[in-house]
Amino acid sequence: MKRTALVLFLLLSLMATLSGVVATPSTQAAGAVPVPEEDPFYAVPANVADYDNGEVISFRPITPKAFEIPLPAQGWQVLYRTEDRVGRPTATVTTVLVPDRAWKGAGPRPLLSYQTAEDGVAGKCAPSYAFSAGVRGGLTNAYPELGLVAMALLRGWAVSVPDYEGPQSQFLVAGVQAKGVLDGIRAARSFAPAAIDPAAPIGLWGYSGGSLASLTAAQFQPTYAPELRLSALALGGLVANVRATIDAFDGSVFGGAIPMGINGFLRGYPELGIGDYLNESGRALVAKAAGDCINDAVARRPFLTIAQMEAVPHALDQAPIAAMLRENSPLFMPGVPEVPIYHYHAKLDELAPIGPARAVLRRFCAAGVDVESHETALGEHLTEVGRGAAGAMQFLARRFGGKAPRNTCAKIPG
Repeated sequence: MKRTALVLFLLLSLMATLSGVVATPSTQAAGAVPVPEEDPFYAVPANVADYDNGEVISFRPITPKAFEIPLPAQGWQVLYRTEDRVGRPTATVTTVLVPDRAWKGAGPRPLLSYQTAEDGVAGKCAPSYAFSAGVRGGLTNAYPELGLVAMALLRGWAVSVPDYEGPQSQFLVAGVQAKGVLDGIRAARSFAPAAIDPAAPIGLWGYSGGSLASLTAAQFQPTYAPELRLSALALGGLVANVRATIDAFDGSVFGGAIPMGINGFLRGYPELGIGDYLNESGRALVAKAAGDCINDAVARRPFLTIAQMEAVPHALDQAPIAAMLRENSPLFMPGVPEVPIYHYHAKLDELAPIGPARAVLRRFCAAGVDVESHETALGEHLTEVGRGAAGAMQFLARRFGGKAPRNTCAKIPG
């Protein structure tokens, strides 16, 4: 029965991903719960600086569901303090879920931090909104991934699902996303109603945009949150080089995502004057996409090219922009995770090219990190969401059970 339920959630997740990311704009239906920007619970309090990073500010219970099916878990939205890219205090929300049934495994109940591919520049793209609004909130990327969260709950794990882009939805800004993930784990562990054992093993898991947030969090962890002892890091469709991913989107059916993504950098790097690199049409497209999730933007302008938006030719190669993109790419970030890694990726991935993922994994291998990497010959970015999930779950279960990691570093292509 458990296996049947897992397969069902996996198939539903894949189907929702294919329909939501490719074609279905996310819209707020009449009578839906308010989006985070209009919900006072999400507001950053004036005294946020009085809290420590990861400290709980407020919380409220929710009735969690995936695909409108109630989940067998208690759930809360937890507002906690974190930081922006340059260390200024702010706050964001994580959804904390604890299975209804008692944990019967060895040791304390594990804690999984699952990072959805938030992939948007509006609160409606965040997982906390998907959990509370359900399908009424639209088929954002976060919505179908709730099926993977359900699979983790069926394993008996507690789960923290952070809105890691923060209150300004700073898409692709690593310094915001990594801290949002780590402080979300801190908040979940200290949140008394969840009763998470301080000695519980901690895992991170994310696909695509969620892989970027997960990996950068692991790279930040040794210096930003050294007290967190991570046990496992599962990465699918890894975005290792932001520039390479932008190039993959450029001119493709997904090209409309580019002006949406620019909004994240405008908010995270106001000092760069990114708007000056855009022509009038480009600025208009960016403004129109300022409230988009990725599926909204893709549906609006498929096959859009960067050249159509540029006032400065080859804008991505200009020194300030190139440096910013490298700063937010795991391949070029200085940190090395102190945790075993499981990686799964389609060789023909059209949105997150596999070459940069291989390169960053080889760097980690050279630093002594145990990496288990699996590449799929058939399939592409969207199909790998579902195909690779079972292996990631098995890896997490092995690590939560205290089993030694596997190492396939010698087989990662050069």
